[in-house]
Order: sequence, then structure tokens, then C-alpha cells
Amino acid sequence: MKRYDPDAARRRQLHEATVEHYQDPDLYDHEYRRRRADVNYYRSLAAATGRDVLELGSGSGRLLIPLLRDGARAVGLDYSQPMLHRCQDRTLRLRPAVRARATLVRGDFRRFAFGRRFPLIVCPFNAMMHLYTLDDVASFLACVRAHLTPDGLFAFDVQNPDLHWLTRDPDRRWSRTRCKDPRTGRSYIYTTNHTYDAATQIAWIRIFYDPEGPPPEGRAQRSRIVHLAHRQFFPEELRALLTSAGFALEARDGGFSGEPFESESDAQVVRCRVG
Repeated sequence: MKRYDPDAARRRQLHEATVEHYQDPDLYDHEYRRRRADVNYYRSLAAATGRDVLELGSGSGRLLIPLLRDGARAVGLDYSQPMLHRCQDRTLRLRPAVRARATLVRGDFRRFAFGRRFPLIVCPFNAMMHLYTLDDVASFLACVRAHLTPDGLFAFDVQNPDLHWLTRDPDRRWSRTRCKDPRTGRSYIYTTNHTYDAATQIAWIRIFYDPEGPPPEGRAQRSRIVHLAHRQFFPEELRALLTSAGFALEARDGGFSGEPFESESDAQVVRCRVG
């Protein structure tokens, strides 16, 4: 009889919670289609630093495509093959001269090597929250540092941990929203809940998609659950991790319009350079 290996089980669970949210680019792009403040923020950084950008966690191209249209030369690194395929499809709709400035690479942003340096490296939309251990963080930051020009800028955003949210009842459903499937137009109810493991600082999030209304005649309609894991970075911990990796914190805002970072801020919008 094969013995149960809890470490192997945890690795499988983490892998599933890392990839599931990014398996359906149609749904992903539909859900985040109105999220524009972060895109405009990173576009302004690219314009100020020379428009030569490495994006870590480039996904479906939500940021990378606007950067290319702005005139940037952009390298996008992502682990999700479905998201990269979507991004590739989107680049193919660009003019050839614009498309030629894009390089898409499938890889793990804890371990990458491009043999060149960039004046701007960005890691947007909570992508760093998939770095679950201190070793993950150290490896990631070492790679970032090795790829920055001497005066280069590293910019990213992560959530600001909210203890009230983290300690919500994991058996209740939250954030109830009525939505439509972008392919079929059928309505569904979106809800979430989560379990927070304080020992590892990981929030194990469950996203529920429950069909609304009667199913089409002769067809079954099933609910869907998508798992997502987010490692929480507390503010002073994040500063210490950056400092230990050789970075100097240049600015930390509480939003993408330069709001001051405060205890109640939803986000940590960070800019740093090699110290």
C-alpha cells in the first residue's frame, strides 16, 4: 500500500491553487476587464524609464499589450500556458512592427535568466503572492536583481493583509455577485470564501461559480470551484525581505494614484532599486 506523503500532498495542493485561476483566459479577462488603474500606473513607469520592460507574471497580456501599443519593447514571462496562448493571440492582432517588440516566455519567475538587464522590471496584480516560502522569495528577488540595470527600477503590487478579511468564517460565502459567462451569456452567481493558515501566511481561497436559473433543456448545469492560494506579505516583513535581498525601498503607496500607504490601504504599491 502506498503511504500517504503529506509534503507531496501539500505540493500538489499548492500547484493546483497556483494554476487553476489561470486555466480559463476567457473568464479571467472578462472578470478583470474593468481593472485599469494598475495598467495605467505601470504604463507611466515604462514611459518614464525608457520603455524597455520585463514583466513577471504577464498572463494574458492585460498590461503587456498596452505597453507594446505605447511603443515599449516588452518581455513577458508567465508559468501558465493557457494565459500565454491568449497573450500570443492578442499580439498577433497587432501591427507587425508592434508585434516585433514582444517576447513571450513560459517559465518560473523564481528561476529565470535572459542574459540581459532591464531598466524596468514589473510584477503586477499580486503575482508575487504566489511566492509561498522564504526560499521562493529569495530566489525570485535574486533573479530580479540580476536582471536590473544599475539604476533600474523594480515595481510591483501585493495586497495589504487585512486581518478582518483573513479571519472571516471559512464556511460562509462572501462577495456575492451576479455575472454572465463571456461565452454563453448565461448568468451565474460568483461567491468566495477562504481558509487562512497563519503558520504559513497563505490564504487558501475558493471561488464558486453557481449557475443561475433553470438549465438549458436536456443539459445539466454544474457548479464550479476554482482554488487560489495567496501568500500574505505584511508591510514591515516585506521591507525586511527587500532589504535582505539588496533592495532599497524607494516608495510604497496605498494605491495606483499615489495614495499614502496606511494601515487600512488595500494594496502595497512598491517601487524599489538595488541598494
